[in-house]
Amino acid sequence: MNRYSSNELIIGIRKRDNAVLGYIYQKYYNSIQHFVINNSGTTDDARDTFQEAMIVVFENITKDKDFKMVCQMQTYIYSIARILWIKQLNKSILNRTKLNENHEFIEFEEPQPFKEHDFKFALYQRAFLELPKDCQNILNLANNGKNNAEIAAIMKLSESYVAKRKHFCKDYLIKLVRGNPDFYSDKL
Repeated sequence: MNRYSSNELIIGIRKRDNAVLGYIYQKYYNSIQHFVINNSGTTDDARDTFQEAMIVVFENITKDKDFKMVCQMQTYIYSIARILWIKQLNKSILNRTKLNENHEFIEFEEPQPFKEHDFKFALYQRAFLELPKDCQNILNLANNGKNNAEIAAIMKLSESYVAKRKHFCKDYLIKLVRGNPDFYSDKL
């Protein structure tokens, strides 16, 4: 079986390359199946969850031409599948199911424990990526402790423009987050 870099996987997914898609299935399906089965699911549930996760991955990669991986593909797919399965459990089970994760089987590091905050953070991240690039840059710099004068110097803008733009960007981000139907979900 060939080994692919993250960039090759992204290109293969965009091109709908059967060899790449087969590689992803063979390489990453078992960890998702293991998670779903160990958390009140069946093999069919695992297949459905993996398929739904791949649809999300495909949409994210094809929608954003500048898509870049900030983690390994396995972590990315597993995280999406995990969120999808937890949402499915929340819909179908009245009494909360305690997640039973076997960390010995999973070969990559994953944030623990899973909390409502993870859903909210994912919601925030999706909204953040919809912001214009200058907004993303300004908010990233501000989040890293830079003041308006420092941001203005880095971005070669006036300090007053940075202050106004930062205010606009924050308001726009809030609007995008609140505009997402999941924001009002009782699951968050």
